Amino acid sequence: MSKAAPGRRPDSAQGRTRSRALVAERALHASNTLLQALTAAQLEFIGGSDAHLLFDKLLAVLLELTESEYGFIGEVLRDEQGAPYLRHLALTNIAWTDELKALYERSTSQGMEFRNLETLFGRVLTTGEPLVANEAATNPHAGGLPAGHPPLDAFLGLPLKSGDELVGMVGIANRPGGYGPELIEFLQPFVATCCSIILGWRGQRQRLHTEELLRQREEELQRHREHLEDLVQSRTESLLHTTVALEERQAQLLHSERMASLGQLVAGIAHEINNPLGYITSNLATLTQYLSVFTRLLELHRELADGLGELRGPQAELLQRIRTLQEQEDLDYLLGDVNDLLNDSREGAHRVADIVQSLKAFVREDSKQPELVDVNKELATTLKVVWNQLKYRCEVKCDYAQVPPILGRPAQLNQVFTHLLLNAVQAIPERGTIHVTTLHEADEVLVRISDTGHGMRPEVLSKIFSPFFTTKPPGKGAGLGLSISEGIVTSHKGRIEVKSQFGQGSTFTVRLPVAKDI
Repeated sequence: MSKAAPGRRPDSAQGRTRSRALVAERALHASNTLLQALTAAQLEFIGGSDAHLLFDKLLAVLLELTESEYGFIGEVLRDEQGAPYLRHLALTNIAWTDELKALYERSTSQGMEFRNLETLFGRVLTTGEPLVANEAATNPHAGGLPAGHPPLDAFLGLPLKSGDELVGMVGIANRPGGYGPELIEFLQPFVATCCSIILGWRGQRQRLHTEELLRQREEELQRHREHLEDLVQSRTESLLHTTVALEERQAQLLHSERMASLGQLVAGIAHEINNPLGYITSNLATLTQYLSVFTRLLELHRELADGLGELRGPQAELLQRIRTLQEQEDLDYLLGDVNDLLNDSREGAHRVADIVQSLKAFVREDSKQPELVDVNKELATTLKVVWNQLKYRCEVKCDYAQVPPILGRPAQLNQVFTHLLLNAVQAIPERGTIHVTTLHEADEVLVRISDTGHGMRPEVLSKIFSPFFTTKPPGKGAGLGLSISEGIVTSHKGRIEVKSQFGQGSTFTVRLPVAKDI
């Protein structure tokens, strides 16, 4: 067997190395593309994007990554008999007749329904298990295709499950070479994200339904109040107090449901981000160790080159080429820059981890029991969570004093700070400043949030804590935020004060009693 020349690998080994590197590079690119798409989709959903448009984007990314020809993402529902059926959320337009094209256009926003379970996707709905059909035409579960339908050569159906509940399904078709277990494993984050978004969307629909019922009840209560005022003026005041108390209680229940749904969604997002973040951080640490080895090896090469003395022939030429390359590429700069890049990457990973930790702290379950609370810490957590809503509209200046702890419920106080900060940035028309200040005065801790927005007129200022009062356009706000915030602060034995001048901004001050006998 012939021996390879020193310093060179056999051609076959070099080819295998390049092939493995190319495969690894493609896999990394696909993973990064998928992670970016899923992160963007989750953030867009939290920001209120339309679910159908969001799933259209996700389907486009899925088809591109898997090289599939067409596919769909759907929500699984059940009829009166409990049989599952599919309503599409995103669907490739493969209509082959004018009539079907028109039907597709009419049904895009509502979602077409598919109820035939004697099909490949029907098999997934009835079993709740993934289905790979790389010879779809001869698969025993295939239900056949109507005349004119594009060919179906290979099919992959993935169920979207929450626990044992089947909430949706993803189907893709006609990938060159078919589908396999490795692709199913690669798409698990995509499946989990779609499932979380469908669950969140269901929660939104339920909340909208609850809001509509609540508004109808409010209209009924209003008519009832007017009628009672005409009949029994003397009993109006007592009835009004009872009605307002009922409205506030209903508003609190509705808000609690919203926060629970948001907490479930954000906790899922934090979990999904933590998984890739873990191996990114680990890889950076390993890469740093490898770099130290390469750096030491280069230093030894330099020492060897400097100690060789006068060389002749090929060795002298090789040494000169090495020195020329070092000078041309500025090897010292490259080594230093690599360290800087790794440090920046580690810092970025730590910042992402810090944001995820803030999200998890923000949506933690309410313990129902008061505990010692560091107001400065809770304000910092809230600012990290809502920062994406603030950074493009305003500059935030924080001035935290050394304040004693208060006795309260952190999750509820975070809701108050969130409402006040979002109201402040929404009051700023283009670009402005928000000041967040904490103070200790006597036996109270003060949280003061000031903005340079448009301010409020006296007639508006007198109503801002009334349930359902809002100056926002219809559909943009329920008018519950300040009412609920006032209720939370009152339950903490504190109070909210507000000062505002039209055209000059507003200042909200939350006063909370210092915890006693610490």
